Amino acid sequence: MTDRPSRRGRRGTQLPAEATGARPGPGSVFFKVASGVLSGALIVLLFAAVIPLLTEFGSVGDSLKSMSLLTLLYLFLVALLIRVVLAASYSVVTPELPLGKSLIAREASSAVSNIIPGPSGTAAQYAILRSWGVSIEHFARATLAVSVSTDALIFIGPGAFFVIWTLVGQPGAAGGSNAWLAGLCAVVLAVLTLLVVGAIASSVRLARWLGKAAQACVNPFRRLFGKSRITTWPDSCVAMRADLTDTLRLDGIKLLATVIGGYLLNGLLLVACLYACGISRSQMPLTLGLMLYAIGRIATIVQITPGGVGVTEIAYTAVYVAVLSESAKPEIVAGVLVYRALTYALPIVTGAFSYVIWRLMRHHEIHEEKVTATG
Repeated sequence: MTDRPSRRGRRGTQLPAEATGARPGPGSVFFKVASGVLSGALIVLLFAAVIPLLTEFGSVGDSLKSMSLLTLLYLFLVALLIRVVLAASYSVVTPELPLGKSLIAREASSAVSNIIPGPSGTAAQYAILRSWGVSIEHFARATLAVSVSTDALIFIGPGAFFVIWTLVGQPGAAGGSNAWLAGLCAVVLAVLTLLVVGAIASSVRLARWLGKAAQACVNPFRRLFGKSRITTWPDSCVAMRADLTDTLRLDGIKLLATVIGGYLLNGLLLVACLYACGISRSQMPLTLGLMLYAIGRIATIVQITPGGVGVTEIAYTAVYVAVLSESAKPEIVAGVLVYRALTYALPIVTGAFSYVIWRLMRHHEIHEEKVTATG
């Protein structure tokens, strides 16, 4: 049964005051402002330090100026569609969560993730969804299902795109040897990922063993800092496996459709940005562009900076330059920057609006609850 919105969730989990309608305190406001300043500093650092190391900034500017307003509008609409599809991944596995509310929570959490390091986005999404009555169990199950599906797809995608690129005749001759080497490694990675995921899904014993192995790796560090040993991870891994298989059995098709859709749309958006900045289709056919996107995406799975800023730009640039040649570097850098503006900077803006909308909605909902209670 769905939890009722309250100041305290199930199992004593307390919500932040803002989730229950209170105004942000001085500490919360300061934290938001400081985080925004940090994010802005990272963007400045990206343009002032990282990009000049990649190529001549003037050449990048020329590529950016070559884009038409109609092209920018098209790219912007695709980027917005991606936001909706990503939000749908939570909605389809959470019965009590409409798409509109999922979109608000997703955008606000994405903005937080892009300006604050660590699992800050997940915490923000949890607070917003709990304020709307999404149970802890449903949130945890949805987060696990979306995370595992997305991570598995990131490792499988490069091999799948390499197979497609091979089947259509390996168009795009420049850098072909590099593309083949990366593609063959991607196929091996995809096969290993499928084997591991399949083995865990079919074996309780393996899930328990993974929990024990992770536990054994973490406990020495906990002992070093004077913390108690972890003993519950084997059982937790078995429970997580059961939750994940149940979710995939009930809503697997809808979940995979949204996860794969978001992944594919991101690849198409990056390739379209590169085309818009001067990379020709003869130089980089669509199938090759998608395969290179998938390879670069692997480098972004662990984000050491908020939103992967800096690291993501370098990773994608390096992959495309390795195959398309150094002469195409200005166009590649320009295309990657446009893509990142639409996938890193845009969610910060939409997330800020989503946060305001959530606050207004919560204020109205709490007012209605008080009227109902006194009536």
